[in-house]
Amino acid sequence: MKSALLFLSFIVVTISTMGQNLSLSTDNGPLAMDETIYIWGDSGQYSTIYCYLHVTNNSAADIDVLVKKTEVDILAGTENSFCWGNCYLPIVFVSPDFITIGAGQTNELSFSGDYMPKGQVGLSTILYTFFNKSNSADSVAVNVVFGSGTASIDGIEAENALAAYPNPATSQVNFTYQSENMQDQAQLIIMSAAGSEVYRAEMPNDNSPFSIDVSNFNSGVYYYSVLINGRTSEVRKLVVMH
Repeated sequence: MKSALLFLSFIVVTISTMGQNLSLSTDNGPLAMDETIYIWGDSGQYSTIYCYLHVTNNSAADIDVLVKKTEVDILAGTENSFCWGNCYLPIVFVSPDFITIGAGQTNELSFSGDYMPKGQVGLSTILYTFFNKSNSADSVAVNVVFGSGTASIDGIEAENALAAYPNPATSQVNFTYQSENMQDQAQLIIMSAAGSEVYRAEMPNDNSPFSIDVSNFNSGVYYYSVLINGRTSEVRKLVVMH
């Protein structure tokens, strides 16, 4: 009886660890399981917004890895596809081909999620799942929110006006937020072009300008938005130049 229990315990431990062999990261660092990241870009008719992910095999054996995309919430009129070594048409949801990642190795070059706004302004969410060809339970996933242009989300309309000046900014940038409801609890959020949050702060509820120091920000493109009572409203572009 005791040996049987030990054998069953071994099986349980083995199964529980098999799903932890793969992990994901970006240039900004590692991602947690089912983490949500944001990628912003232009909404032009011929624009493409790219998401690049690094896939790591943390096990002591080679793993043949496949990719699955799940369209969680897609803006009408847009298209999306992905590359995993080869690039596939938008109608492909599971990669026909696998890529072998060596034990302890990271593949940084093979994956890109490609999102084509086709002139549409708003957000689309796609779940990318990377899994072991021999054991689909051995997997890791990330939610990617692709944002294009200025968006109004969750019924929060344009009367909540958000703007930044000067833009481009060098050291100091002023934000204005006009809300018809003075009771709104609003937070300013600034994201890097790669989708990582770099700044968050409470906005004043008296419609007065709000200033922050961006002298320590790297030069480049950022995206700022306001979180109203826990819901994301407008998304706009901020350029920092030193």
